[in-house]
Amino acid sequence: SEDYSEEPKAGNNVELTIDINLQAVAEQMLEKTILDLRKNGVGAKQEGKDAEGGAVVAVDVNTGDILACASYPTFDPSTYSSDYNKLLKVDYSPLFNRSLLAIYNPGSTFKMVTALAAINNGVIGRYYPIEDQGIYTYYKEQNFTPRCYYYTSSGGQTHGTIDVMQALSVSCNYYFYEIGRLTASTEGVGWEAVDETAKQLGLGENTGVELPEETGYRANAETKKRLYGEGEQGWYGADVLMASIGQSENKFTPLQLCVYTAALATGGTRYKATFLNRVISSDYTEVIMENEPVILSKLKMTDEAKAAIHDGMRLAVTSGTASTAFADYEIPVCAKTGTVQTDLSIARLRSDSCSFVCYAPADNPQIAIAVYVENGAQGGNLGYIARAILDAYFSEKSSADTYPTEHTFG
Repeated sequence: SEDYSEEPKAGNNVELTIDINLQAVAEQMLEKTILDLRKNGVGAKQEGKDAEGGAVVAVDVNTGDILACASYPTFDPSTYSSDYNKLLKVDYSPLFNRSLLAIYNPGSTFKMVTALAAINNGVIGRYYPIEDQGIYTYYKEQNFTPRCYYYTSSGGQTHGTIDVMQALSVSCNYYFYEIGRLTASTEGVGWEAVDETAKQLGLGENTGVELPEETGYRANAETKKRLYGEGEQGWYGADVLMASIGQSENKFTPLQLCVYTAALATGGTRYKATFLNRVISSDYTEVIMENEPVILSKLKMTDEAKAAIHDGMRLAVTSGTASTAFADYEIPVCAKTGTVQTDLSIARLRSDSCSFVCYAPADNPQIAIAVYVENGAQGGNLGYIARAILDAYFSEKSSADTYPTEHTFG
């Protein structure tokens, strides 16, 4: 017989924000993409065959609700205990939740920060022209002459003279080197303006999510000193250039990238990320607690800055680096791709890592998505994962609109 000092009671039910259909699509597409990369690679050089793991996060831009959160490789929770010792030895760390715990260079998905800081602080306007000369020579006397990625990969061609929206669309490093340097060297503005913009949009900041998460960090003088100590590790022009394109010491989680993209979609309002929808009594008769959206920060954006970011990310989809996956898509999407070069990928020992962020619909945003794949070669390739999630999201929406009596009686 069993004795209780107090009669056991059924606990309350916790309802999550996760949309089971979107979660399934996110997991399946992430796995399919990474396995396909490992088998076939991508592009003429078949890069990406060394793809390791990745993550996908989708959030409701108007609430911060996490709709999907996938990490690959993963495991079966139902056999977790019996599989635990085996899982510890499996390649690519399936027990590691990359969505919340992996910190990555964002690559070019960071460029909206640099653009916003420059426009918001009056350093440039949205039509400010810069001629991409391929090799950036401002610091040539210090022997630092970074090249535009396109210049290197195309055998010497450049993007020509472009504005900030076109620069976002084609992801021109040269353009962002220049506006990053101009912003950092403008009196009364400085690199602090870029850093503060990134902070307000949630990069290198806690998202507020209910599970353990890494905070990551932003590239600035303090971060560099903390990582490398005193001595010769100052904050130089070269650091500014690399940080302006999302390299240097910018390291963020996929969840942070998604929260940041959602904040861009709302015009600067950043919501607390949450998995909690509501708590209901054990017999489902009473709502104990309804989770309300919480605003963590608000970045003031000028109308010009908002328009530039929107139009640049839209242009990336219609004719730029994100057009492969979305050119014929019925719903207007705003997106940005990222390719992340590491020392190993520059030396051609590993493929580049890649990132992809988007929100949709472009003019009335509802959902934001961030995708990251380690050694995945090309950010544009990840657009297909986001597209599948958007397909599922908007088909659900349309069926809900079409069949208003579903789940009702009478």
